[in-house]
Amino acid sequence: MEPDFSYLAAAATTEELTERIDNRKNYLPETVEAAVAELKHRKHAFSDDELSTIDDDIDLQRKNAAMVDGRLGFFNSTAKNVIVKDREAPSLYSRQALYVFTVLCGALFGSIMLAVNVGKTKKPRNAVWVILFGIAFTALQVFVISTYARPGSGSSGAIIGGIIAAYTLDFLFWKPFIGYSTFYRARPIWVPLIIALVIVGLLIAAVIVGGNAG
Repeated sequence: MEPDFSYLAAAATTEELTERIDNRKNYLPETVEAAVAELKHRKHAFSDDELSTIDDDIDLQRKNAAMVDGRLGFFNSTAKNVIVKDREAPSLYSRQALYVFTVLCGALFGSIMLAVNVGKTKKPRNAVWVILFGIAFTALQVFVISTYARPGSGSSGAIIGGIIAAYTLDFLFWKPFIGYSTFYRARPIWVPLIIALVIVGLLIAAVIVGGNAG
């Protein structure tokens, strides 16, 4: 459900509205536009230069968002163009976070994180397709590695599979279901990080126990 920016602006204090305009790079363009409209309604006097500068900054913010492309990892310097601090923006795991976790933890892990993001869109049921992809890709990857990989090459195969999965998730699901130009707040990664560390710890413990038993 889209926020009612006019209603939210009307409920804010003049100081809050002024802060949103002064720090407009941290806010959604709609939030800033609503703040300007509300201050005008409250008879706040803007100079023509002020209004022109604000409009130019909003246009530039939208143009920069439209420039975000499909590059992933740390090679896409434009990815940050759509990250804001506005509470009205959806809180999503960033594309860089998804890339790193998918590469290191696997397609299923990354698909779950992306499904959480998709669940906050206008069509949350699309999250099911993301999960199904993660399951199918993981099953295929396990089959290929167990059948064709040389002894000792499983870890490199897992990383390569993770990279392929990361790009596939981004192109097949983030691009159509969320959109590269969609503004969002970067969600903290503490929960998936803790889960990943717990999984790694359990795997290490299993290896140690298995080695002692042998």
